[in-house]
Amino acid sequence: MKICLLAESATNPVLSSVLDALAERHSVTVSDPRAMAPALARSAFPPDDLADVYLLKSRSPEAQAVAYSAERAGAVVVNGPRATGAALDRWAMATMLDLAGVPAPRTWAFPTLTLMARDVLAQRFLPWPLVVKSRTSSRGDLVTLVRDLHALLELVPEWGDEPVIAQEFIANDGFDIKCWVIGGELSAARRPGALEVLDKTSDVALDPDQVPAEWSRVAFAAGAALGLNLFGVDLLITDRGPVVIDVNAFPGFRGAHDPAASMLRFLESHAAESMVAS
Repeated sequence: MKICLLAESATNPVLSSVLDALAERHSVTVSDPRAMAPALARSAFPPDDLADVYLLKSRSPEAQAVAYSAERAGAVVVNGPRATGAALDRWAMATMLDLAGVPAPRTWAFPTLTLMARDVLAQRFLPWPLVVKSRTSSRGDLVTLVRDLHALLELVPEWGDEPVIAQEFIANDGFDIKCWVIGGELSAARRPGALEVLDKTSDVALDPDQVPAEWSRVAFAAGAALGLNLFGVDLLITDRGPVVIDVNAFPGFRGAHDPAASMLRFLESHAAESMVAS
């Protein structure tokens, strides 16, 4: 099987080990979508250059375009570009989770943070505190707890033109449950709340028997709602059960249990099923 990872930069150590394990049994390459996109904009994939499976790690528009071209040419793309796009658009994500009945915070969308502030000033009711996030998930985006109107107005000079969503703040135990899903296999860890701590070295891995069935059910339901196969889910554990606060397409899997073996099992079974279906 020919496997191609779509990524612009060097992979992290965990993903590198995954690729090394895959390369022992399959042909594995890493391609920069920025170099591929211009040629594919003019013509379809040459059949001899088409991989069997593309791993869509990159979040760039070029990677999305390459992934769509690969799908049209008959290749398997994991995660598919539509699912990846839904995970990057936090408003689309919130809408799809709601439609699927996945427990998640109430969410409101605004064309810009400035317009959100104007709505609040015009007496629009919003339940303080709020978690305000950039609508599009990206490195260095806005994710912050806003306790009142004054704190919101303080964000306007820097973030006024940013399209944003606002989510109700969910009372919790101060920890996030980080879930990593590769196909049908789930790993989990406990981490101090992301609004307070961004240090991933503070993760405490959970044994599989420490993960309640309800946590797993909600995590898998979140991925299914967006159409993802390789993903991460952030859960808050509340008095009403687990609540999804974020879903990430193709994370680094740094905290996953033996991601190389899980990825190998998933790709071989998924590719075989897709080829039979086609």
